[in-house]
Amino acid sequence: MRKNIGAVSNYLAGLIILIMGLIYLFKNSFIPYHRDAVSMQWSELSMGTQFLILALMRATAGGYLAVAVMIIVLQRIFSKTPSKWIPIVILIPGFIISLTSIYATLLVRFNSPGKPPTLLAIFRLVLLVVGYLNNRKGVNQ
Repeated sequence: MRKNIGAVSNYLAGLIILIMGLIYLFKNSFIPYHRDAVSMQWSELSMGTQFLILALMRATAGGYLAVAVMIIVLQRIFSKTPSKWIPIVILIPGFIISLTSIYATLLVRFNSPGKPPTLLAIFRLVLLVVGYLNNRKGVNQ
């Protein structure tokens, strides 16, 4: 049962990260909370600022996609053949990307009118911790 909870938690965290990565990769303008943060419409930004924001979004997307694929692939491997090293290797990159996302969203939240998805980043972190704890205990049974 613990393996199932761990797998579902990690797959869900990976899916959320994957979707966010795809949004940041394919969006042709900023996200609504970006608009609120800068108090401007996309068309009001200079071309240079638009390219800079898109470049930062694409770089963020790359990190999200890499971590999401890693989480999903490693959880799949773990579900077939539980190895003690896999739970921590899933947790660490997911933890890093979630903590940095929480930090970034809090910067925007506290310093602008923007309301970024801070709770979603916290939820991902909780899912990863639940996945780690249940996968780790699943190996010891």
